[in-house]
Amino acid sequence: MFSAARIAAIRKSKGFSQEMLAEQSGVSLRTIQRVEQGDTAPRGHTLQTLAAALGVTLEDFRAEPEPTPEQTSAAPTLRNDPDFLQLFSLSPLCFLLFPLLNIVVPWRLWRARRHNTEHVAELGRRIIGFQVLWQVASFFAFMLVVVVQLLGAGIPRKLLPGVYLGLLVLTYGINVWVIVRNTWRVRQGDLAIYQSRR
Repeated sequence: MFSAARIAAIRKSKGFSQEMLAEQSGVSLRTIQRVEQGDTAPRGHTLQTLAAALGVTLEDFRAEPEPTPEQTSAAPTLRNDPDFLQLFSLSPLCFLLFPLLNIVVPWRLWRARRHNTEHVAELGRRIIGFQVLWQVASFFAFMLVVVVQLLGAGIPRKLLPGVYLGLLVLTYGINVWVIVRNTWRVRQGDLAIYQSRR
């Protein structure tokens, strides 16, 4: 069955006004108006003449079938990309270059691929959540050392740089270990990373 809306859409996409199409096809302006408004069903000859004037086939005038409820409710197909998942789980290591990149880089990758790559949406939430937690915990660990020092509770001044360096190595080491361990698990196909085992 032909579609009045399709005829009008094709005419507009070709840059024709109704008057120009009437002149080009030899079909009266009034007929074209009535066809596009759906007031009349054009005969085969009229459809062929309009199709020839617009440079399309009769099939182009047919209404596209309405999608079924199953088609409209179907989720978009996600592609499987294990190499990207490994790269994604390693991306927090960027904090070794500059602080906070352990959150920014995974967040950007998550935003770019969460709707088209399988498992990225869920893994991204867990990876970013852990990195935010690590960042906050590291900050409070350093603040605790500062408070202890300000209260004069037993850390001699000459040991203070060593305490800060030790805390830095400890916190960074824990994060590197967690990232590498979880990337290894992703490589093995275990996607239950950054969650407690029951």
